[in-house]
Amino acid sequence: MKSRKILILLMVMLLCLTGCWDQRLLKNGRLVFSSAFDLTPDKNIHATAIIRDFKDGVPTNTMVEANGRTIRDVRMHMDRKVSGSFEPSKNRVFLLGESLAKKDVYDFLDIFYRDPNSSISSKLAVSEGEAGDVLKMISQKNILISEYIIETISSAESFTGIPKVNLQSVCTIMFDEGKDFFVPLFKIDNEELVLSGTALFHKRSMSGKLSIPESTLLLVLMNQKGKIARYVTKVDKGNKVKIENYITYNLVNPKTKMKILSSTPGNIQVELTLKTEAAIVEFPQDELADKQKIKELDEKISAHLMSDAEKMIKKIQEANADLFGIGREFIAFHHKEWEQMDWEKEYPIITIKPKIELDIVGNGIIN
Repeated sequence: MKSRKILILLMVMLLCLTGCWDQRLLKNGRLVFSSAFDLTPDKNIHATAIIRDFKDGVPTNTMVEANGRTIRDVRMHMDRKVSGSFEPSKNRVFLLGESLAKKDVYDFLDIFYRDPNSSISSKLAVSEGEAGDVLKMISQKNILISEYIIETISSAESFTGIPKVNLQSVCTIMFDEGKDFFVPLFKIDNEELVLSGTALFHKRSMSGKLSIPESTLLLVLMNQKGKIARYVTKVDKGNKVKIENYITYNLVNPKTKMKILSSTPGNIQVELTLKTEAAIVEFPQDELADKQKIKELDEKISAHLMSDAEKMIKKIQEANADLFGIGREFIAFHHKEWEQMDWEKEYPIITIKPKIELDIVGNGIIN
């Protein structure tokens, strides 16, 4: 009797369940793998999208372009240019043209945060010049352009050349008063697409650039080292063979501590202390069995890194990009002083002192 009641109850529950009515079939959509956005001369948006097609089982790229007043307007124009529905949920990278990136980028990204079908795990990058020109290359070194961009970003992240960022990770930082962000920067050089460095953002607009070596040092100082952090330092200048003047090494177990030495508005001083080991990967001069030589190299490399860090810090302050999150430290631990300051005007003139100590611990398989 009891089992009969349970069976009846289950049947009633099944009748109350609704079917899946809001389904999106991939076979009906044209999958977008990468998108680029630029500003037109009349301040509208020009979008370029790469759609993945298969011909005889081989993947190919199809390019679609459209202009519009908003991103949604652009999508509607693109939807009318393709067979099937324009499906951006599989988009892997968003590329912003430099002129657009220098505006408030949230205005252009807003739709992707509101649309539940958007891929907010997509990579975000900036292109020098027009972003659409990058996707128009279609392929790069026999690799489809979408894959080339993604693989280049993934490789550079592992080698500590660029930060690990995506559409989702930059969203909260855009509204953070005490921290800014930076993203990969591409450019076309002699008809070849290269990763040239990183684009710095102040709040929600691009405000400066760093090279790959500068970005590597910045990430190490931010305690965001990837699998490998490799650096080249000039330690001599008198050798006839130019290569003998340089040393290449991997930074091993770097650790940075940030300390606010003075929190007085108008005289803010911040110290960044980096302690790291180094493993030599190239040094034609050799002589690494000599302890005195090792000590000299420790001092020369540390001094060189200090000099490079000072130049890099000057650049990010000129861009008003608080990438270290110093403002966030003030909000959390020096809130009284924070309320007295205009951080927009204060940050570019604060003193940020790098202090670097390096110790060579490995010289490869040759002793």
